[in-house]
Amino acid sequence: MKVVIPLGTFEQVPLREAWPSEDENFTPWLAQAEIIPLLGKALNLELEVETVEHSVGPFRADILAHAIDETDHRVIIENQLERTDHSHLGQILTYLAGTEGAKTVVWIAETIQPDHRAAIDWLNANTPEEFSFFAIEIELWRIDGSPPAPRFNVIASPNPWTKPHRPDTEDNRIRSTYWASFAEFLRTKHDPIFSIARPPKGGLCRFPFVHPNVFIVASVMVKPPVVWVGLAMPTFPYYAALLSQKDAIQAEFSERLQWYERRVAGPPPRALIAVSRQSVDLADQTKYQDLHVWMFDRMERFQVVFAPCLKSLPQDNDEAENTEE
Repeated sequence: MKVVIPLGTFEQVPLREAWPSEDENFTPWLAQAEIIPLLGKALNLELEVETVEHSVGPFRADILAHAIDETDHRVIIENQLERTDHSHLGQILTYLAGTEGAKTVVWIAETIQPDHRAAIDWLNANTPEEFSFFAIEIELWRIDGSPPAPRFNVIASPNPWTKPHRPDTEDNRIRSTYWASFAEFLRTKHDPIFSIARPPKGGLCRFPFVHPNVFIVASVMVKPPVVWVGLAMPTFPYYAALLSQKDAIQAEFSERLQWYERRVAGPPPRALIAVSRQSVDLADQTKYQDLHVWMFDRMERFQVVFAPCLKSLPQDNDEAENTEE
């Protein structure tokens, strides 16, 4: 007996039916923590929203996000619920030039016009490899009266799509091996905060903290051989607030801390409070267990010592961004 599975019928939904206004409806929707990964999946990037309506001189970029990978850079996202136009092409270049640490531009529209697709292709072919440009068309579809679902179609992208990439060097293979081992170690701790779902390919691994603008960061360097754990954050007001409590924090941490202001390369976080362990041979896997114990102990110590100091600070991303400017 043949079983016939009933099938539904696709129906495309006008974008304005779901989002009457780009700035009041679409941008806030896309910036939600549960929605931005949908765009990230289409781009092959893990994205976190940093701020909405990011100020660039007299202009405002729709969304400023952060790419959480070994390149650790900022992403400009510009939206149009209509056909692309020359004005927005100029805007995305202005936002890229005026935003520190921005390396990727994502232009989302209902329709990417052919000349604008050609412009994005030209930018990907003629700018340094560290910069990436995407043109994305968004659609809404429903099946037999279901709620509409978004679909992001990549119209133009870097070639290869994985640009910027990290070469398969011996140092990077050593770091990848270490992070995979550390991920297994963390699974034995059953700690919901300190876990690694996907081991990073580079030297940096970030963990969430009690404050959305602050991260516990672990790093391994092969040359020079250094392992460190720290707290990374925007310089103001978070670092300033902690610096005012430096003596008390130092005493409670019971280990020498290194305080850096505007010493972290790339996008925010721009300040770092860290503790390091020197002359570590990451090529010797027999020493990994000792390193894991050391790293996990310092991560927990940062959590215990710094969490009470930061819980009282404002947690609004826009306020933090505007204050720094």
